[in-house]
Amino acid sequence: MVWFFIGIFAADLLLGFMQAPVWAFIVVNLIFIGVYMFKSFYPVLFEKNPEKVLNYLKNSKHPHFPFFYYFFNDQLEEAEQKLSQIKSPNYQRLNHVNLLVKRKQYDEAEELAQGLKDNVYKWYSLAGIAIERGDLKSYKIYREKVRNPFYRKLLEMEEMVQDGEKEKVISELENLIPDLRGSKLLSVIEYKQELLKRGV
Repeated sequence: MVWFFIGIFAADLLLGFMQAPVWAFIVVNLIFIGVYMFKSFYPVLFEKNPEKVLNYLKNSKHPHFPFFYYFFNDQLEEAEQKLSQIKSPNYQRLNHVNLLVKRKQYDEAEELAQGLKDNVYKWYSLAGIAIERGDLKSYKIYREKVRNPFYRKLLEMEEMVQDGEKEKVISELENLIPDLRGSKLLSVIEYKQELLKRGV
């Protein structure tokens, strides 16, 4: 972070000496910010090695990311401790829902999820909770609101699991994993591991 500011300062100083126009300052600063943002979030979005993604999550200074590190590693007490450090109330609530679902506390998870902003994560969470509870009517209502193809696919896979096609889903997940990156990759790996432990 320090080198980021030093780089911007040096570039702006050089442009100042050259008496560059204002648009040049704006372009250079935007390039620096773009490169910094790309580098900062690259592992979460594009990394294909799950160990590297986990390592990034573990060492990140954003509490949201260490939460997921502990969550994916089934260290739920540590994950819960990170919840209070997440500044965004919406992300804090969403992560709390994830934690409650993982602990199979579906009533509490549903109540909390109802208070989320209307977006794909809310409907995906509610659909997942509904299918786990066997509430197919509510599940179908929430599923129709999930427009994201990735999350929609995961819900369809869970339907197949509920219909007794667990082995087929595991095979599909194995075929899906090589094409995924970042947090989506971790989510699918975790889902596959969970299915392997299930007796469905």
